[in-house]
Amino acid sequence: MLSPPRSVFNPAPPPGALWLILLISAGIFGWLVLAVAHAGSLPWDVPILEFWHRHATPGLNKVAVFLTIVGNTWPMVGLGVLVWLALLLRRQWRAAWVWFAAVGGSMLLTQVIKPLVARPRPTLWASIRPEHTFSFPSGHAMDTAAIATALVFLCWNSRTRGWVWLMPLFSLAVGWARMYLGVHNPSDVLAGWAAAVAWVVLVQLAAQRIRRI
Repeated sequence: MLSPPRSVFNPAPPPGALWLILLISAGIFGWLVLAVAHAGSLPWDVPILEFWHRHATPGLNKVAVFLTIVGNTWPMVGLGVLVWLALLLRRQWRAAWVWFAAVGGSMLLTQVIKPLVARPRPTLWASIRPEHTFSFPSGHAMDTAAIATALVFLCWNSRTRGWVWLMPLFSLAVGWARMYLGVHNPSDVLAGWAAAVAWVVLVQLAAQRIRRI
């Protein structure tokens, strides 16, 4: 009788390194929450947005809109579900549920944080692709970063790990697109990245802890 395939969700970073990443990312997110709650914005939000707006071109407009569409919530939900189903089909039960908690939990957390902070969108110019929900944190940045971080863990010891590093680059590109389009402050995007990394690492640490019990 064939045994189930071995789970690839076995990251190499030791718990100490993961705790350091968690503390840094959670610290950045906490600092941004306090700054936004106290002052409403950060000093570098407007200058960065204005820089990208000054350098807007028709070609960059198309790239930014494309990245926004691909990095939107439902495409990322679809990608997350596909990876989860693939893990279930391979009978990698632990990896599947850790993936579900990491990616699904991060996406749910985004929807919880947004109304709590209730930060309005930037209104420096009329965006070619406007948004009307709350701004903090960027859902695009948080969703793509959660999938990127979870994929890095998932494929750490896999022969496919080379291409996985394209996902963090995609998340960075999507974050840029949200700023370029003027629908998110840089602090919104940074908060999304930081919150996603913190959550996924926390789930990974919890999974390692449960495995040792």
